[in-house]
Amino acid sequence: MENQNVKTPNAITIKKRAALIAAIVCCIAMVAAGSLAYFNAQETAKNVITTGALKMALHDETTDGKPFPEDGISGVVPATTVDKKVYVENVGNVDMYVRIALDKVITPAKGSQAELDFSNITLDIDSSKWTEKDGYYYYNRALKPGEKTEPLFTKVSFGAELGNDYMDAKVVIDVDAQAVQSKNNTDSALDAKGWPKK
Repeated sequence: MENQNVKTPNAITIKKRAALIAAIVCCIAMVAAGSLAYFNAQETAKNVITTGALKMALHDETTDGKPFPEDGISGVVPATTVDKKVYVENVGNVDMYVRIALDKVITPAKGSQAELDFSNITLDIDSSKWTEKDGYYYYNRALKPGEKTEPLFTKVSFGAELGNDYMDAKVVIDVDAQAVQSKNNTDSALDAKGWPKK
């Protein structure tokens, strides 16, 4: 009678092979799991650089701080002084140089052929803070953000010598202010580059 507990070589071989395959599968699973366990990170940097803003405000006021009337002032007679304060404010965030040009025009009364000039109409230009060159008045130092220039002038004086030719004449003083950055732009407004073209 045969012993039924005796195992055939085929059954042992099959079990060994199955155990070997199971061991290989476990190793592969461990290697795969190990590769998934590494830490990783990713980050994106956005470098935003904003340029400075060069902005100015031209103030044309009476000496009590009110805006100069848009319609002007009428009824001015000889030996009279009119308050007119002109200055510039830096309302941007960049240091700047400032210059101002004045365009002065007198128009005679309607029907008059008189040739009028500004010889007896004067402005109290502050030549200690402003320097005249090539038709412009340059502020003598750079203006930092939030700063204001000293007034270029504060008064317009009509001389006592003005004759009848000046009756009903219209006097216009146009103010044109310009600014340019001061950083990396020489040490003086007089030599600075980049001024706007007129």
